[in-house]
Amino acid sequence: MPPRPEPAVRYARNEIFENIAVCRPCGGTGAAIAAMRALLAIAILVGTIVLAVGTLITARQLFYIVDSYRYRLTVNFVVDGRTLSASGVIQETLHRPPCFPLEGGSCVHRSVKGQAIPIVFPNGKVAFVLLEVVDTRATFLRSASWALPASPTGKKSAWMNREFPVSVQLLPTIVYFPDTNDPYSLTIVDPRNISEVGGPGATYTGASVTVTDEKVTRGIERYLPWINTFKVDPSRKNIGYYQFGIMTTLVRHITRNDL
Repeated sequence: MPPRPEPAVRYARNEIFENIAVCRPCGGTGAAIAAMRALLAIAILVGTIVLAVGTLITARQLFYIVDSYRYRLTVNFVVDGRTLSASGVIQETLHRPPCFPLEGGSCVHRSVKGQAIPIVFPNGKVAFVLLEVVDTRATFLRSASWALPASPTGKKSAWMNREFPVSVQLLPTIVYFPDTNDPYSLTIVDPRNISEVGGPGATYTGASVTVTDEKVTRGIERYLPWINTFKVDPSRKNIGYYQFGIMTTLVRHITRNDL
């Protein structure tokens, strides 16, 4: 008689899992799962912190507003005996939120909305009055609105339609692009030497600021078509690191919309 076949070995469900567990590489799946859970927990924690900080920064911009006003900055020149004026409306909003730890000063933040003022000279060259004064180290910013005196109400909007002179020290930086298609061709122009751009018959005669309820001036794109897509180009640092930093900062003050 032929030998009888051996009966099939049947394992209980738990025995199968135990056998599989024995065959797994040491420290394999269990350690991997634990690591994934730890990474997920860290990612959630970091995301929560980033979201909280972003919300706080946004709240500091949207709330705690103590003053908001618009002003028209007008700059005046004489070119070959004829008066030439250029002006634009800029909006500023002052925020005074609670201070962050270790944050010094009054914790007042200023948001700006506006664009540089183009000065079109008869010789066809165009210079631009930036939104703020940028010093030679690009570290300290001043605004023409500083020419507005303190008001009894504490708000600069109280000076509606009143005109005040702007000193040369508070006149925003004037720049010129020999090549309007190249943002890195930018040069700074001293208003007292405006003849370098406007021609030998051009002189600067003064500036003024007036609080207004007019709309913020737009349209700089027609003179500088690249302004809305400008990105820092590290390859241009061959012009010198210091000059590269100054130019980049100045270009960023041609148009702003912090509000």
